[in-house]
Amino acid sequence: RNQPEDWSFLIYVRENVYGKKECQELIKFTTESTMTKLKGKDMEKWMKCYVGTNSLRGSKGIYTLEINTQNGEMREVSTVEADDSAYLYVSEKRKCLYAVMESLEYKGVPGGGVAAYRIEDNKLSFLNSRYAYGGWPCHVIADEEKDSLLVSVFRNGLLVVYGINQDGSIGEERRVEHHQEPNGRMSHIHASMPTPDGKYIAVADCGLDYIYLYDAKTYQKVFEWKAPEDSGPRQLRFSPDGKYLYMVSELSCQIFVFEYQPDCIDMLRNVQVISTRREDGYDRENYTSALQMHPSGRYLLAGNRGHNSIVVYEVDKETGLLMLKGHTMLAGDFCREFCFVPDGSMLIVGIQHTDVVQTFFFDENKGILKWSGQEIAIPSPSCVIMGCDGDSAK
Repeated sequence: RNQPEDWSFLIYVRENVYGKKECQELIKFTTESTMTKLKGKDMEKWMKCYVGTNSLRGSKGIYTLEINTQNGEMREVSTVEADDSAYLYVSEKRKCLYAVMESLEYKGVPGGGVAAYRIEDNKLSFLNSRYAYGGWPCHVIADEEKDSLLVSVFRNGLLVVYGINQDGSIGEERRVEHHQEPNGRMSHIHASMPTPDGKYIAVADCGLDYIYLYDAKTYQKVFEWKAPEDSGPRQLRFSPDGKYLYMVSELSCQIFVFEYQPDCIDMLRNVQVISTRREDGYDRENYTSALQMHPSGRYLLAGNRGHNSIVVYEVDKETGLLMLKGHTMLAGDFCREFCFVPDGSMLIVGIQHTDVVQTFFFDENKGILKWSGQEIAIPSPSCVIMGCDGDSAK
């Protein structure tokens, strides 16, 4: 009753142990999952991945990689020159990639920028770039329904909204929203994203410790939630059903869980706060980094820089609450970003200060990460993101 490991076993049984009829009965015990696994040995699946980098230690810009989703092997396909491409966004709708230019100077003017690239086969083709009105733009995402691009500018506390042209290039700015407090404390906008219902834009302010909601049409602020002082809201993620918002705080190293209730006065109701730290005696500096939801919606992952680990939480889909599953220690320093392959079976991790990208298998049944043993050298990887859906190597 044992499942065969490959077809040679069945051939051996047919020719040396049983007759043809008995062998056919044995084959019936082969499960569908095993058959898929066996076919996969002859049909390796390679998928596209893009890696954004800071312009350090010989970086070539934005790297296009191919990932073997069965064994985690990676190979470099091409690169395109880019300045400090610290965060990327891929638009499936337009087959374009957008990259921030996380710098303090853009074409001789103080501040950074944002660039657009056309995705063509195995390479990226530059379309255009725009000024970001401030220094260190650190996050970019599109509101696909409204043909707009949202750029978060860290140094100057800006949310900049651009139009997107028909060819995918970046159009004129529609709104530049500046944040500051009367006492002079600096705003540092770290991330923004459209709400799942398309009505609002959620914004994380790492400097002033706020989450804002803006009307997605008028860009007027309609709600704000004050986080604990010096917690540092960094990244945002919604649950697949749109009912819950998750925020990771960079300085306090916590996940804040909110019930998203757009029809109530209290539009974001905080229902849980849970630490990203591991209780192993580590008491040195630690800063959180990435926040990613598993494609199934069953798990939420966050990165720890300093402790150098990725923490996995299981998500209660009814309540949105998180339960700690465990931490995976990384063989490297300063994990900045990571992403799942579309089916959630593998995680691609950029380890910025060690100059490598690694792949990890993810066991969805147990919520456990395991290093594949595969890595590729890339200087200062700061963002990793999958290509368009179904964008497989040919």
